[in-house]
Amino acid sequence: MPPPPPAPTSLPSVKISVSDGEPVESALRRFKREVNKSGHLMDLRHRRYFENSQEEKKRKLVQARNRKRMERLNKRRMSNRT
Repeated sequence: MPPPPPAPTSLPSVKISVSDGEPVESALRRFKREVNKSGHLMDLRHRRYFENSQEEKKRKLVQARNRKRMERLNKRRMSNRT
């Protein structure tokens, strides 16, 4: 049986470099931060259950709405600082 084809939206792999003498806890913390930033966990959560095209569209609309809202809030905060 051949291996399954790669996912169409493959994410880049996460790599960190650990220097000599660096505590394992700090390297693990950096690794977790990079995994969160790369979007691997969110992708895994979305792929956990089957999501038809309508559900995916709804989810993406909600995400876009939230992203725009956060941009507006951040812009307002930045304009209040000056």
